[in-house]
Amino acid sequence: MSDKRRERLMSYSGKNMVYSMLAVVGLAFAWWAIAPQPEEDQRRPVEVVQIADYAATQADWPVWSPVLGEDWTANTAEFATLEGVPTWRTGWTSPETTYVALRQAVDPTDGWRQDVLRGMQQQEDLMLPGPAGEQAWQVFTGVSDNDEDEVSLVLKPSGDQPAVTIVHGTADVAQMSTFVGSLQVVASE
Repeated sequence: MSDKRRERLMSYSGKNMVYSMLAVVGLAFAWWAIAPQPEEDQRRPVEVVQIADYAATQADWPVWSPVLGEDWTANTAEFATLEGVPTWRTGWTSPETTYVALRQAVDPTDGWRQDVLRGMQQQEDLMLPGPAGEQAWQVFTGVSDNDEDEVSLVLKPSGDQPAVTIVHGTADVAQMSTFVGSLQVVASE
């Protein structure tokens, strides 16, 4: 290697390296600053009607599904086996951005129930209107794994509905009541 080349390489200093690093960090920050940043988590709405129709054809009980306004957003819907039990399940985000979910199954196991009611305390029953008329729902309250207040409403099988129905989530009782009041029987074809 020639002496001139060696001198030129030796003249590069830590100062030049710092300038280069600042330039790279500045470009990265500029890229981050101009990239779109949504204010809240955006989820694609779920087509609950089609999945509820499928669940109604597969279930051995009348499947209930909510009919809510456009200010509610469906984010889950499935007919699947949970804890060894065929289950209809749908979840929604309320206008106040709280979560409300519905589960239905016939003869659920203790594990199926505890998956929702884990550690919750039973409160007084609440009379709520639903697809089968006004019925007594058991109210359970507790704290979720995320330290959020959680409410579960449990309707035992009765009359024409052999399924256990649980409405649960982080919504308050008033929002849960709105959700329960919007439940309708899905027609099976």
